[in-house]
Amino acid sequence: MRRRTGIAVAVGLLLTAGGVSTGIASAHENPAGKHSRSGAAVKRGGMVFVQSNDPHRNSILAFRRAADGKLTAAGEYPTGGRGGAQKDNPFDPLASQESLVFDRRSNLLIAVNAGSNSVTTFRVRDGKLTHPRTVSSGGDFPVSIAVSGRTVYVLNAGGATKVTGFRLSHDGLRPLARSARKLGITNAAVPLFTDSPPQVGFSPDGRHLLVTTKSKNTIEVFAVAPDGRLSAKPVTTRSTGDVPFSFVFDRAGNLLVTEAAKSGVTSYELRRNGTLDVITPSVESGQQVLCWIARAGKFFYGTNPGSSTISLYTVDGRGKVTLGGKDGVIAVAGGPKAAAEVAAAAAAAADDPDAEPARAPGAGPIDLAATADGALLYVQNTLAGTIEGFRVGPNGELTLVETENEGLPVFADGSGMEGLVVW
Repeated sequence: MRRRTGIAVAVGLLLTAGGVSTGIASAHENPAGKHSRSGAAVKRGGMVFVQSNDPHRNSILAFRRAADGKLTAAGEYPTGGRGGAQKDNPFDPLASQESLVFDRRSNLLIAVNAGSNSVTTFRVRDGKLTHPRTVSSGGDFPVSIAVSGRTVYVLNAGGATKVTGFRLSHDGLRPLARSARKLGITNAAVPLFTDSPPQVGFSPDGRHLLVTTKSKNTIEVFAVAPDGRLSAKPVTTRSTGDVPFSFVFDRAGNLLVTEAAKSGVTSYELRRNGTLDVITPSVESGQQVLCWIARAGKFFYGTNPGSSTISLYTVDGRGKVTLGGKDGVIAVAGGPKAAAEVAAAAAAAADDPDAEPARAPGAGPIDLAATADGALLYVQNTLAGTIEGFRVGPNGELTLVETENEGLPVFADGSGMEGLVVW
C-alpha cells in the first residue's frame, strides 16, 4: 500500500467510481455523560488513561493530571489480554474510536483487547485501577465500546462483524443473551483497516445504538429496547461523505459524523424512528484524513493524522456546523518538527508521486478527549509516542501546556497505542 503525504492519503485507495472499496481510520464523548471520557473538573485535577494496545501484553498507562494540565506517570495496569493491529494500518492499529471508555456512574474503565477477542473492566479508585475482570467480546477483533446506563455494546470489527451486548454489574460485564446483531460485513479475523467498522455509540437518551461502516459507507441505527436488546435490523443511512468514521453528539442531541475521504463533518438530526436527516452536509477542512472528533465545552475538535493537524468546529443551536481556525487548522500536533515533516513529504510526493516514504510523517494524532468542563484537550500522537495537552481558549484556540512521553509506545511495525480517557 502506497502512502503519500502522510498516507497520501490512503484515501486514494478508499474510493471507487461507485463508492468505497477498501477505507480509513476516532474520539467520541457522550454529552449526557453516560459514557463520558471526561470527568472531574480541571480546577481539581484528575487522571488521564492511555491504552498501550501492546500486541503481547495490553495495558493501561495512568497519568495524574494537575490543575494546569501537566501530567505525571502514575502506574501501568495489565488488562490480561493482548492488543491488536489491523492489516496495513499506517498509524492507527485499531482504526476506531472509543476503544477505551470510562463510565462515571459505575466508576468503571472498560478496554478492548483486540488481539485476544476480549474486554477488560477496572474499578477506578483514587486514580488507581483495581479488580480487573476480562470477558470474551463475543466476536473477533473488538475495537469500540458504548455504554448507556447498565447496558454495554462492543463492536467486533473482524470476521462476521457484529455488535454484542453486556450488562454492567459490580463484578464487571455479563453477556446479554440474544443481543448480538450482525452488520452485514465479513472480514478476516484480523481485518484490513480500510474495511473494519470504526465506532459504536448510544444516542444521548439511550434509545438508539449507532455504528459507522467504512466499507459500506453507511450509518446503521438500531432501536434499543428497555431490556437493552436491539431491533432485529438497523435503519441504514448512506453517509453524505465517503468513509464515515467517528461521531459525537452536540448538546442539542444532533449527530456529527467525520468523513475520512475528504476530511468532512456532516451533522444530522436523529429521528425517533432511526432515520437521519442532514442538517449541514460535509464541511470539509482541506486537511488530510479527518477521523477522530471530540467535544470540549461548546467546541468540537477533529484530528487529521495525514497532515498532523487539529481542526476546530462550532455548532449552533440548530446543528449547523462551521469550520474555525486558519485553512482548517487550529493547532499543529507535534509542533514545528511535525509540520516540517509533513511539508517535506508533500514536496517529495509532488516530485515523485509513486515514491513511498519510509514512514508516515508528522506526529500521527489520533484519539483525543477533553476534561468535563472543556478547559483542557488531550491528543494522542501515535507516531511520536506522546500525549499533548492543550488549554482551550475562549474562542476555541489551543495553547500547548504539556507534552508527555513517559512509558508511551512509539508506533512501529503496525503496532501502537490507541485509546484515551480524560477524567
